[in-house]
Amino acid sequence: MGLALEVGILADLKVADEEGYEYFREQFTLLNALLTENQLPAHSEPEGIPIFSCDMYGYSGLHYLRRIAAHMLVNHSIPAPCIDRPNDDPVMLECYDEIATMQDARSADWKRFDHLLCHSDAEGFYVPVEFDEVLFDFNETGLAGAQVGSSSKLLAECTILANALELPTDLDPEDNVFFEASESQGRRSGWKRYGIESYACIRLIHAARHSLKYGAAIVFT
Repeated sequence: MGLALEVGILADLKVADEEGYEYFREQFTLLNALLTENQLPAHSEPEGIPIFSCDMYGYSGLHYLRRIAAHMLVNHSIPAPCIDRPNDDPVMLECYDEIATMQDARSADWKRFDHLLCHSDAEGFYVPVEFDEVLFDFNETGLAGAQVGSSSKLLAECTILANALELPTDLDPEDNVFFEASESQGRRSGWKRYGIESYACIRLIHAARHSLKYGAAIVFT
C-alpha cells in the first residue's frame, strides 16, 4: 500500500464504484466552496476523459522529493541522495519549521515550492486553476487533505526540481528505468543517482500535465 495519483477520478468511478463516485462528487462540492471562499473560479470535474493513474514510491517517495526542495530553499543547492528517512534530515526539519513559524511572512522565494511542500502526503487535490497560495480548509468542512494546490504551480515546481536533478521530463513514468534507479538509490550516476526522487518527480509532472490538458483534478489517494 502507498500513495497513488489519479486524474479523472469521476470518469473512473462513474462506471466502477457508485459509492465512491458519490463521495467524490461531494468532495468536489466542498472543494468548490473553498475556491469560492478564496475568490477563485469554480472547478468543474469532467466525467468523460482519459484516466491517468499511477502509484508513487510508497508514502515515503514524496518526502524524498520534498527534501530536495527543502535544500534548494535553505541551502540553494541539491544535497547528496537520501538513503533512508528523509523526514529526519535537519534541513528538511528547518524548512518546515520556517513554514510553520513564518507562514505568510515568508518571502516569495521561500514560497516557491509551497504547492509541493504544503499539501497532504496521503490524500487531497490539485486543481487546474491558477493561484499562488495553497488553499487551506480552515473551516474544517471535511475536504480530504484540508489543503488544495494548483496543478500548474505543482508542474512548475516539479519542473524546477527535475532540471536541478537533470531529469528528462519526456520519459514514460512507467519505464523500468525508474524502478531500477529507485532500487539502487544513490549508487548510479546523473539523475539515476536520485532514483526515488526522480520516480516521484516524473509521476507528479505527468499527472499535472494530464490535469491541465483535460481540466481534471489530481487526486491523492
